[in-house]
This record gives sequence, structure tokens and C-alpha cells, in this order.
Amino acid sequence: MYIVIVLPGGRQVDALLLSASPGRVRALARGWADTAEFQLMDGQWISESGEPVELGAVLAEDSADVARVLANTRPLALSAG
Repeated sequence: MYIVIVLPGGRQVDALLLSASPGRVRALARGWADTAEFQLMDGQWISESGEPVELGAVLAEDSADVARVLANTRPLALSAG
């Protein structure tokens, strides 16, 4: 599955999701030398360098058990501001 990582400053990076648990995500993006790990701390995803990021994903209903995948997620609306 692919995810979108929104880095500080608003830059968006498409990445390949390698593993995920309720509090940890590992991903790899084109051009990155290594995988990146993000941890959920106090409701905010944090990069290995300690910077807050936002994570998003797009799923096709017919290709995954959406209810199972999204069972431990909460909706987040992004807006310009």
C-alpha cells in the first residue's frame, strides 16, 4: 500500500508502506537512502528526527478489507490555513 507523508512545511511525499501497527509506521520513498519510521506520540505522528508529520493513505474498497484496516484509525481533515 502507498501512503502520503506530509512533512513540515507542507511538502508531500508518496511512500511505500512497509509495516504498520497502532503506534508505529515504517515506509520508504523514492530517493530516500533508507526506510523511515514514524511513531504516534500524544496523538501526533513524529519522525525519527523528532519532527511532526501527517500520514495519509488511499485505499480501494474492492482491494482490501477496509473495515479491518481502518478499525484503529481516526479521521483527520486537512485544510489550508
